[in-house]
Amino acid sequence: MKELLIDNKEVLYKKIKLYKTFLYKNTMFKTNLDDEECKAIVEALNIKKRKKRIEYIYDYCCNRIDKFYEGKNVCGFTNNKCIIQQAPNCKYKNGCCRLCIHQSSTGCKTKNLTCKLFYCSSVTQKYEVIKFKDLKILKMFSLRQKLMIKDSFFATREQIIFDLYIGSIILFGIRTAIRETISLTKLAAIKYKEKKIK
Repeated sequence: MKELLIDNKEVLYKKIKLYKTFLYKNTMFKTNLDDEECKAIVEALNIKKRKKRIEYIYDYCCNRIDKFYEGKNVCGFTNNKCIIQQAPNCKYKNGCCRLCIHQSSTGCKTKNLTCKLFYCSSVTQKYEVIKFKDLKILKMFSLRQKLMIKDSFFATREQIIFDLYIGSIILFGIRTAIRETISLTKLAAIKYKEKKIK
């Protein structure tokens, strides 16, 4: 296996698409760059099995976002209400997650990159947030995969990884419609039970 040293960040970003093609299948990438994301990209390029590479990129992005927001309350939660829901006469709780079946009393039960990248305008006007374009490692995904990442709200990590691996927009659309129908049905059943108890 031949080795290729990556020593320029801009060249790496420009050539990501080329480096992940079959032309570099038998290449071991190395870097002397002192940049966390460049090292992660090189690590991902060295993962030759497609599903493992997708999982690595996905988990890296989720972990980077979690680390960035650790100890911060950018949504301004107080008593389970985000900054928007603290307005007088607002009956909602749990921010955007109120619509999700993966929500629990301790937070989200799954790793959803789409949800982690979403912030309402009230938050983005006040705080610096990580945006899709800030995660350069996502350049390793195809256009179809990027579109899927941007629209996979309320899905589990496993469902999203499967969609990214298959890579079919049509199948993704069908699976998303089914997931959201099931999610809304379960959510409606939970709300109905809560009203009955009261």
